[in-house]
Amino acid sequence: MSSPAGRMEDDSELFNGFGSAPLQRNPSSGKRNQRWSFHDNLRPNLVELPSEASAIGKRRMSDITGIDGVHTEIDPYHISPAQLYSTESGRLFHAGKICIALAGLPGRGKTHLSVSLTRYLRWLGVKTHLFHLGNYRRANAEDDLRHDLFVPTPDNPKAHGFRQKIVNECLNDMLNFFKNDKGQVAIYDAVNALPEYRLELHKKFTELNIQIIFVESSVTNDAIIMKNMEEAARSSPDYVNWDYEQAYKDYSERIKVLTPFYQEMGEEDDQNKLSYIKFINFGDRIELHNSNYGYLINKVVFFLMNSRIKLGSVFFARCYKNSLDYSYDPPLDETGIQYSKNLTETLTEYLKDQGKTYFDDKNKTIGSSISARPQVSRELSVDERHPAAGVDGVDDNSFVVWTSVKKRTIQSTQFFADKDINIRHRIQLSQKNPGIVGNMTKEEVAKKFPTEYEQFLKDPYHHRFSRAELYHDLAIKIEPLILEMERMSGDILIIADDTVLKVFYGYLMSCSCYDIPSLHFSTDEIIEIKFNAYSNSSKRIEIKDFS
Repeated sequence: MSSPAGRMEDDSELFNGFGSAPLQRNPSSGKRNQRWSFHDNLRPNLVELPSEASAIGKRRMSDITGIDGVHTEIDPYHISPAQLYSTESGRLFHAGKICIALAGLPGRGKTHLSVSLTRYLRWLGVKTHLFHLGNYRRANAEDDLRHDLFVPTPDNPKAHGFRQKIVNECLNDMLNFFKNDKGQVAIYDAVNALPEYRLELHKKFTELNIQIIFVESSVTNDAIIMKNMEEAARSSPDYVNWDYEQAYKDYSERIKVLTPFYQEMGEEDDQNKLSYIKFINFGDRIELHNSNYGYLINKVVFFLMNSRIKLGSVFFARCYKNSLDYSYDPPLDETGIQYSKNLTETLTEYLKDQGKTYFDDKNKTIGSSISARPQVSRELSVDERHPAAGVDGVDDNSFVVWTSVKKRTIQSTQFFADKDINIRHRIQLSQKNPGIVGNMTKEEVAKKFPTEYEQFLKDPYHHRFSRAELYHDLAIKIEPLILEMERMSGDILIIADDTVLKVFYGYLMSCSCYDIPSLHFSTDEIIEIKFNAYSNSSKRIEIKDFS
């Protein structure tokens, strides 16, 4: 039975009222938690002594991969872009503590799934961290231990001891995350090959009042496996500086060695009353077992229903005359038409250089004169503007353009339309309404509303001027587009106001809400965010002048 102090720590928001702790970045009282280094032996051992879990010490989490913030440790005062409220415990009060344990052979997209799920839950404000067992293996591996490391019951005692060591280190960090960092969801990315291993995990976490659910990624489509193997050989941290052919061969051998030992989740797991989701062919079919799930797990299931393996990119382009009054909606002028042509030709050239073929045999000559404004020959139907789910992004080699419903963004896509590229109009991409300060300079706002301006400077993400929208409002508004993006493959270009681009970028790159308002998008460049199983990466593409 938990102590009264423990109950007060975890349940204080229940006693003090819904969302009792206000959103704030720099609390006036309280001390920040100590950071944990990657090899700090002072962290408390919670695997062997879970009853001693109240000790406080330094710990470590997974290493940081790439430039995407999805792997970084969450700051104690981090507020997520779409977070609806905060509590004293730091957890959504109605969701509890949850461990999501992946299961499946290598090449089944487990890491891709765990990373994208972590990004989505963090976006919603759920304190989530991802624990890759592979990170612990790479940090401790010795040269004489090769594929034996992946066999769940190896004959090699040294390999067996090594495996037990890294599993305990990883689980220990997960328990520290729940206890000392007040985490809510820990995602455990490992093979979890045998029913007895899965049952052991279940017992360990349920004894600590942590709900555990398994997500098994099962693939029967050889094309998906081949695609995942190619991606792993190119981008896995295991194969940094490896020749591609050697990496592919090594990864194939790893799968071959482990396959005879892996037991799919099924009858034995059902008898042990394990809760699990079978995620088959990355979203083709989902099976729920022992599914007495709560609010947060149902959100996870909904996300899985919209999740696909993504190999393309999202391109961001700032719309022309970003500074126009919110209510003003003029057509493009001559300079704006030239900008649209430069954007189209720059991206077309860039994608062709990447080997993309969706422009082949579609190109139509763009007239040499650009002084006439492009006109849409007819009104697009509702189905063309908002097609049914699953129409776009079915193929990896596909391309679609999203714009807001403003004239200047719609007309910016005319040259893509001339190339028979699908254009979709999304009202959620409308710029942030600035309210009564829309036509004012910063100096004018500071003079007329000095107190409000001071509050705005402290938190530009959450401060609302009269009749204005927040960045937070945009974050809530674009969630349907995020889910649509997650179920698409191929490339997407988003042409919108920079306020919208900032929020989308914040999702894809796992930014804090404090970073989003200061992001800068220029009309001189396109921003590419490339999807990767381990972390997204961003790149700037200079827009060329084709006049």
